[in-house]
Amino acid sequence: MGLFDRKNKNEEKSEVTEAPKKKEVTFPFVTILVEEVLSMTSTEVSIIGNVRGGTLHTGDEFYLLGRQKKSVKTSALRIEDTLMTRMEKAEEGTNVSVVLAGLREGDVEKYDVLSEVNCLSSDTDTPDSAVNPFLTGLLRESAGRREDREFMGRMMEYIATEAIFLSPAMHATGKDANPNQLGVALLRGKDGKNYLSAFTDIHELEIMDGLPEKLLMPLDFPKIYEIMSKGPIDGLLINPKTSGFVMTKPLVESLANHKRKVDNNIKEQKIDTKQPMMIAVPKEDHIPQELFDSLKAYMQTEPKILRAWYAIMIFPQENDRKAHLIIIDTLEETPEIYGAVGRAARDYADNMQVNMQSAAKVGKMTEKMMLFYERKDNLSV
Repeated sequence: MGLFDRKNKNEEKSEVTEAPKKKEVTFPFVTILVEEVLSMTSTEVSIIGNVRGGTLHTGDEFYLLGRQKKSVKTSALRIEDTLMTRMEKAEEGTNVSVVLAGLREGDVEKYDVLSEVNCLSSDTDTPDSAVNPFLTGLLRESAGRREDREFMGRMMEYIATEAIFLSPAMHATGKDANPNQLGVALLRGKDGKNYLSAFTDIHELEIMDGLPEKLLMPLDFPKIYEIMSKGPIDGLLINPKTSGFVMTKPLVESLANHKRKVDNNIKEQKIDTKQPMMIAVPKEDHIPQELFDSLKAYMQTEPKILRAWYAIMIFPQENDRKAHLIIIDTLEETPEIYGAVGRAARDYADNMQVNMQSAAKVGKMTEKMMLFYERKDNLSV
């Protein structure tokens, strides 16, 4: 097993799927971590980065990937080396400048990733072709960037909030085994420590010898933390055969604690009445339905929330900057409620700030807002 002598197992309940057969998609795919963004003209953007995973050709199509499921289709209009000499192709490991088609200033951020393969949620990716190209692009650069706090912070943030991994699993065995429980594969390192294995895609898993082949368990960060807190596990090992990125158990625990603090700091955002602003109710064809659906899904589980209103805040002195405004009528005000509402709104805020406040503190302002949630069941206090 290469770096590892043998495997162990740890029982854990979860949904699994049959491991897919090998696909025709060629791996590894090309990725380029965006190290610098250059605005050539108002309609032309160039990025600087290192080619990983294969050969880059002029005209190749790519997806620009980033946090919060960012995915924009583009292509390599022009490739240049470090001396600004045009190239028809660039081999793996080459530092290049790439002019991207159809993108403008502001579309590309440092530490975005150009990838030949799109996210799993794309129309062309089927459920059995699990790929995490954004994280793959970060991991391919991680070995030489351990001291780069901005880069490592970006990668840790993504792992803790968005990344989905694959882990081999098997049904628990033995006379006392619970048929509803599953075992996850632990890898024993030559240092004698046990590591939970996690893979960014099918290819990374297939090149790892000696692992279970029939079942795959999807793992997000909360599930990883839960498994590691229950079993004799010393760390998380991502893509053992390629990047071999290790997160020790103390690092995972520290990241979980940090994430918990960040989540708890999403709380009631008081409205500054001295700041010039306007509120507006969106027209029917501009209602943020996905945001409403996510908020209502949480609010239906919290009996302390009675009603909720929505409007858009507009700040004329800030170039008409807009923000979401959510007013909540509750039986009891707690930071946990505002934190949970903020988390429910976060993925559907469209990069706008989310402001929340208690109905008791805004008076008749709600009369000018949209009532989008009202609890229907009978409540007793």
